[in-house]
Amino acid sequence: MGDQDTSIKTTKDVRDRLRLLAEERGTTMNELLGDLVGREPTRQEREERARQAAREVQELTGTNVTPVARDRARAFLNDLEHGSGAA
Repeated sequence: MGDQDTSIKTTKDVRDRLRLLAEERGTTMNELLGDLVGREPTRQEREERARQAAREVQELTGTNVTPVARDRARAFLNDLEHGSGAA
């Protein structure tokens, strides 16, 4: 069974921006949406990446990542992502 087209309701502004971005990239809105959503990991995928990273840290350094260290790293990355000036 192949992929079937479907519709997504959105605002005209979002649709127009999506169309413009697709045109600038020489692609279709469908392909652009597929690319964009393919880049964003799900919560489950992020959690698995975090578990894998913790395993790699443990294997490479012989130390375990504590919940406190994990929370501090998440806060740091969140600050970077959202442009926080907190250091």
